[in-house]
Amino acid sequence: MKCNLIHCKKEVLLFIFLLIPSLIFAQGSIKGTVTDAQTGEPLAGVNIVISGTQTGSPTNGEGEYELTDVNAGTYNIEARYIGYETITKAVTVVDGQASTLNFEFSLATTLLDDVIVTALGISREQRSIGYSTQVVDGEDLSLTKEKNVLGSLAGKVAGVQVVGSSGASMGGTQKIKIRGVNSINGGDQPLIVVDGTPISNANFAGSTGRDYGNLAQDINPEDIESVNILKGPAASALYGIRGQFGVVMITTKKGKKGVDKFTVEFSSALSFEKVGNIMPYQNLYGAGSSQTWSTLPNGEKYVRMIDESWGPKMDGTLVRHFNSFYSQDPEYGQLAPFSPQPDNIKDYYETGTNFSQGVTISGGGEKSNFRLSFNNTNIGGVEPNTFLDRNNVGVSAGVDVNEKWRFSTNINFATNSARRPSQGVESGSRYFGQWFERNLDMKRLKDYKYEDGTFLHWNLRTPSSSTGEISNLSPLYFNNPYFNAYENTSEDRRDRLFGDVGATYKVMPNLVVSGFIRTDMYTQNIEGKTAFGGTDTPGYSVGKYQNKEMNYELMAQYDKRWDEISLSATLGGNAYDRRYSYISQSTVGGLSSPGFYNIDASIDRPNTSSYLLEKKVLSAYSLVSLGYQDTYYVDFSLRNDKSSALPKNDNSYWYYSASGSFVFSELIDWEPLSFGKLRLSYAKAGSDLSPYQTTPVYTVGTNYGSTSTLSVPNTLNNPNIKPSFTHSYEGGVDVRLFNRLGLEVTYYLQRNEDQIINLDVSGTSGYSATTINAGLIENKGIEISLNGTPIETKDFVWDASFNISKNQSQVVELYPGIEVYQYSSTRYSSVSAYLNSYEGKAFGSLVGQAYERDPATGKILLDNNNLPMYTDATHNFGSVMPDFTGGFQNTFSYKGFSLGAMIDFQVGGKFFSRSKSLADRTGLSKESAEINDKGFNVRDDVADGGGIKVTGISNATGQEVTAYVDVKSYYNVVARRIAEDYIYDASYVKLREIRLGYDLGADLMSKLPFQNVRVGLIARNPFTIWQDAPAGLDPSELSTGSQSISWYESGQLNTVRSYGIDINITF
Repeated sequence: MKCNLIHCKKEVLLFIFLLIPSLIFAQGSIKGTVTDAQTGEPLAGVNIVISGTQTGSPTNGEGEYELTDVNAGTYNIEARYIGYETITKAVTVVDGQASTLNFEFSLATTLLDDVIVTALGISREQRSIGYSTQVVDGEDLSLTKEKNVLGSLAGKVAGVQVVGSSGASMGGTQKIKIRGVNSINGGDQPLIVVDGTPISNANFAGSTGRDYGNLAQDINPEDIESVNILKGPAASALYGIRGQFGVVMITTKKGKKGVDKFTVEFSSALSFEKVGNIMPYQNLYGAGSSQTWSTLPNGEKYVRMIDESWGPKMDGTLVRHFNSFYSQDPEYGQLAPFSPQPDNIKDYYETGTNFSQGVTISGGGEKSNFRLSFNNTNIGGVEPNTFLDRNNVGVSAGVDVNEKWRFSTNINFATNSARRPSQGVESGSRYFGQWFERNLDMKRLKDYKYEDGTFLHWNLRTPSSSTGEISNLSPLYFNNPYFNAYENTSEDRRDRLFGDVGATYKVMPNLVVSGFIRTDMYTQNIEGKTAFGGTDTPGYSVGKYQNKEMNYELMAQYDKRWDEISLSATLGGNAYDRRYSYISQSTVGGLSSPGFYNIDASIDRPNTSSYLLEKKVLSAYSLVSLGYQDTYYVDFSLRNDKSSALPKNDNSYWYYSASGSFVFSELIDWEPLSFGKLRLSYAKAGSDLSPYQTTPVYTVGTNYGSTSTLSVPNTLNNPNIKPSFTHSYEGGVDVRLFNRLGLEVTYYLQRNEDQIINLDVSGTSGYSATTINAGLIENKGIEISLNGTPIETKDFVWDASFNISKNQSQVVELYPGIEVYQYSSTRYSSVSAYLNSYEGKAFGSLVGQAYERDPATGKILLDNNNLPMYTDATHNFGSVMPDFTGGFQNTFSYKGFSLGAMIDFQVGGKFFSRSKSLADRTGLSKESAEINDKGFNVRDDVADGGGIKVTGISNATGQEVTAYVDVKSYYNVVARRIAEDYIYDASYVKLREIRLGYDLGADLMSKLPFQNVRVGLIARNPFTIWQDAPAGLDPSELSTGSQSISWYESGQLNTVRSYGIDINITF
């Protein structure tokens, strides 16, 4: 159900009312000292904080602290010291008294020995890891309540590129690339793992139409404790063929064992969303193909109801508008001023709402822990008649039956129901900026249906030359946008369950055996309706997609230490079983009755399609880690995968890795150096293929009367196919100074060989393509991460993190005799663009039509009409992949206030814009009606000083030419035949998130049943600081559905800016 604005306001007022304390208790204080356990020396700069609040104080030079004005009661006090684990102790405060609480930090509490979760959920000491891994805290992910966990990673991890979609799509696609493109066909999305359970990140969207988003959006961000990015094959080697392209490991929050109480947390956020970054348009000339008025038989002027704005000036001339040709309209037959509508596109959009609320209950006992969460998100879209409702339920529990046995479970259930807007060329609202009229009054279009059921459209046929009437009032090329919004709808629903149940048995103190059953299952339903009265044939379509993945896991872990030698060993196995199916149906030839949306209503025989996929992978793996003197570490891993998708007699392959780390800070006695580590790793990993590519298969063919047929697919399957292999080399250094500043630098080289690709073959073979192993793509790059606390005083703390990475993806080899591999293409209105890979060049070359240039001068060649000449679609404009990506996150805390901001950036990369090309071609763009260097509008006649200035070399005479040409003729060539002017640099710097918060603190919680209350003002995507592309385009929102590479804009939804408030209450 969509969020009702009045209801939301009532909720906000209720929260504010609850924040007003009515009584004041007597107060006490907490004081103490913090020392080094080994030396007894006092530690300065340790933050002492009341848990769940921002109330606290750092220790002074003598290691002393004091918290004053603390209400009577029992509190958990945290001692936080950069480079060390947080220590938590309980203390009871008595009215008017000072309670003493001391802390000691020792080597055992140092974060440098912190344990982090790596592949397969194996816990490792951070100092022992010989490869790059980066952890993002859950609070940093939910800074402004972003609902897609992948989108919330943008700019936060070095070497990770996230390309998103507009917020208008409500849960739209977020694509993630780890260390560039590692597959020639672009299909290199990382594996998503939640609490050890691999889950699907499938996408049911195409490059146009509705963007249903990737399935990782089903994860509740409020449940996330941390996200660990396993970047290279060395880090993800234990996942075998499923982890070649990296792993996003998500750990959810758990209840705490031994607390003997439970905590209730309530959170709510309300944001209001507005469309932003609308492309600038001209507001001087209206509809028509020329500036000459068309007239009716009675001499009245009328607006040409075409999809271009090359018409007369909008100077208030009285004319007949589109609605005046409808006899049902109150303005039928009447004249009205021909005036500009500068905000007509903006007027279509509404103020969207994003309302989420959740409750969490967590706790535990001496031998158990639990956490139960529920979250509801209700989004009312910025486009009319769009919404998204999402519910998440999470259960996490564990119990120690005895000293040997422990049972645990993590279960997540998610439901989604949505009606989303369409996008793309001639699809959805973005056609306003491609084929539209600057004189159209959007408010008039909103009442799109007359009382007799007739639909009001603006794109109509030419009136009769004899009667002046329009007998056929059906739309010509474009529907009324409100007709599309309310009549041509599409709805999607999804139910999903993923999680695990497991048992752990401690065979002996150093040996633990665990077993887990993990599952991910979902049912996705999509239905679409095309109504009577529009441009398209009425119809109905429905699809049901079901996926079930099971993982059965058994693992033994052995840890032992002998004086200066440590050993950690893991041995395990996994059985993976997947079943995926779909059935889809659509009507053909129209519907038998208006409004009867059913497959049975199909006039002709309906289209039906069904599919079944079954796949199994059996795996065995081992890992051994050896350490000496807590300084020298080596790791070795080995995994074997046996896949049913590979040829039966050659389906078992081995993958391995080796890594080492050297903690050199243990050997250097230099006070500023808190920690230093060198690391080095190598890994060989593989990538599987989809089922049914190794043996002959048949598809259902055409029915001839009562005779059914089978057909042979166009792709020839290959019985000798193998997995593709990756060889990864990585080296790096981690340094921490003054227990305050951290630096991580990583260099990597990744060679991905024997890619699984479809290669075109001669038609004489009876096939169009075959599946082969071929090609070598190489990635190399450097990643730099900086983090620390530049300033820390009693009242003010500044935490900052910065990362930047550079990656180069090069196609080293393709296939003998093949120098180019086409990944994707787009063609519309005679302008073509391609995404190709060329042997010996960077991955992802954007290729299209360019200006033809004089070889001697490089200037544009002009034809006999002084219009630019152009090449075939063979010009390489450069790679679509960025040169640099990164981010800069800051948090400033002053007493109870905090300010957090996230900036991400990209340098380099190309993309093609279809919308800008069409805006020029159809006379909508600002450039199509600007003033030339003579001081005249380019729309003015060339003889009168108008026209657009062109310079170049005459192809006929070879002489340099400067001339003025008709602007419409110019753009009919440049915007219709040439891609070059619409290839843009994708560089940008964006303020993605900002939050201003306040922690009310313990002293304001008197006589209220709260432990803590935090409120904040939040903004998502408030503005772009800088971009190279023109206004109206957003290079950070180029996701085009399920396409793996985002390289062109064909009418993506407008940018959405979100502003709101959030509140978190702990009971």
